[in-house]
Amino acid sequence: MAVSELAYTAIYEQVDDGWTQARILEVPGVITAGASRDEARDLLRDALREYLASFMEGDRDEAPRGDREQLRVELIAPGDR
Repeated sequence: MAVSELAYTAIYEQVDDGWTQARILEVPGVITAGASRDEARDLLRDALREYLASFMEGDRDEAPRGDREQLRVELIAPGDR
């Protein structure tokens, strides 16, 4: 099975009390913060997964008509290979 991968750009910034804010450049709605960069990275991965999963929720009967198929994309973080 071939693994497809999407790559996103994580931006890290130091904020109050030594915390690290993390966000996805390509998806402005995905932002979080952690006590360390590693924690911020883990939380950012979770936030991105949740953000993308939110598009799968809701009433699919209201979706546009047409031929449909499920397209699966596996997201693999660089540290998880």
